[in-house]
Amino acid sequence: MFEKHQKVIHAREGLSTIVDIREMGGRSYYVIHSDRGTGENIYVLVDNVAHLIRPILSIDEAKEVLKYMKTVPAEFISNTKQRRDQYKKRLLSGSVLDLAYLSRQLYLYNYYNANGQPVKLGPTDVQMLKDAETILFDELAISFGKPREEIVEYISELIA
Repeated sequence: MFEKHQKVIHAREGLSTIVDIREMGGRSYYVIHSDRGTGENIYVLVDNVAHLIRPILSIDEAKEVLKYMKTVPAEFISNTKQRRDQYKKRLLSGSVLDLAYLSRQLYLYNYYNANGQPVKLGPTDVQMLKDAETILFDELAISFGKPREEIVEYISELIA
């Protein structure tokens, strides 16, 4: 059970805060506010929480995620529909490993393009990868106790 004011990761919104726990219609709901500043409250049925929100990673769990990221190979699917479907499925899964996979793909996409080996991804693909990176890096900043501005460089050095 989560507590009021606890930071969590929402599967779609990323870093969020539980602002209240309310009873409505005889059921309990977490009232969640996205830290992205969308201004909207999200209501998550307490009984259905496992599919939508999860606690922030511990530092040991965060280190394991980074070890995993380092092992993810470049996998740029040439079929646009298949690639987007896979990226979307991973992005919305709520799984930290799926976020790590997508973040690694963005890192490799940037690496290959910077070294003259062009990889063709559309703007929608790149945005999904960036969304995954934002969710993951926001979480890792908290896990590692580092300011968000420093976490990108810190992680890039660890997974290079």
